[in-house]
Amino acid sequence: MFGALRLVLAAMVALSHVGVSMRGYHLGVPAVVVFLLLSGYVVAAMLHTHPGGWSSPRLFYAERAVRLLPPYYVAWLLGLAAFYTAGMSSPFVSGWQQPALWLASLLVVPLNFAAVAPVLDTFTPVPPAWSLGLELQFYLLAPWLLASTRRMLGALVLTWVVGATAQLGLLPSDAWGYRLLPGNLWIFLLGSCLFHALQRSNGCCARALRLVWLVTLALWLWTAAVGRWGQPFVAEVLGGVVLGLPAVAVLARLPRRAWDDRMADWAYPVFLVHFAVIATAWPTLQQLPHATGWVVYLALVWVLAWWLDRVAQRPVARWRRHLRARQSAILGQPATP
Repeated sequence: MFGALRLVLAAMVALSHVGVSMRGYHLGVPAVVVFLLLSGYVVAAMLHTHPGGWSSPRLFYAERAVRLLPPYYVAWLLGLAAFYTAGMSSPFVSGWQQPALWLASLLVVPLNFAAVAPVLDTFTPVPPAWSLGLELQFYLLAPWLLASTRRMLGALVLTWVVGATAQLGLLPSDAWGYRLLPGNLWIFLLGSCLFHALQRSNGCCARALRLVWLVTLALWLWTAAVGRWGQPFVAEVLGGVVLGLPAVAVLARLPRRAWDDRMADWAYPVFLVHFAVIATAWPTLQQLPHATGWVVYLALVWVLAWWLDRVAQRPVARWRRHLRARQSAILGQPATP
């Protein structure tokens, strides 16, 4: 039962981009980290429930593309229109004259490489889409990685080491500890291990989950002790894992509810459209008292999110059901919801 959590996380991301923080710490980073945990959990559930049907990745990739890309492309057009209305003065569209950047923005997958190639950030009508690129990279690897416990746990350990090296300052922490897959694949895989631990389907995953959570807690406390929390985004990434993993574990045990599913429907659109509101309405809203401006801002974001859900998510839901029915037919099993 993750819908309410997803909506809260999306709201945290939206608020962080208008300057809301918690004692100077970024609200959006731990929210993204928990999104990665949820992604790993959901993908493991999909691949575990229908291992034979998804063992050929084609249907899995198609279902994931239908889930993410139609709302993204509508939000991309909306964002471009919003930035154009605002005069194309934002650094997020300053590279609009470069065709290669349009291609990268439409492909989505390379956008998180802006951490090492900042030019990619100069044309992103949906600026948070770098994390969608990261997620798509995980999807490309998931059928192969999650098919073998040894591969999954090996990748978890190796990428935890890369991420820890970055959090300790031996690599740039923003790039290798947060934005690039070699430094945060382990967060996705922790979510996958959590699924298997709760299903009691893999004892190795359950033991690895406990061990990695404990060493991450120790690393979080150690980075605080040595003064690393002021570096981007050390406290937020590690804290997101330490606090987020137990929260996901608790919510995963609860039954699904229709109202919670509805909140899940709004969460992804909120994530996609909030920069369109920032580009067009925030210059006026920030003149209001802080709390009032934030409330009006979130209300406008929700209205746009509701619209995006109606025009770009609901219409493609039948395609997703069709893809799930096809892979279920391969196994002779009923389709999952």
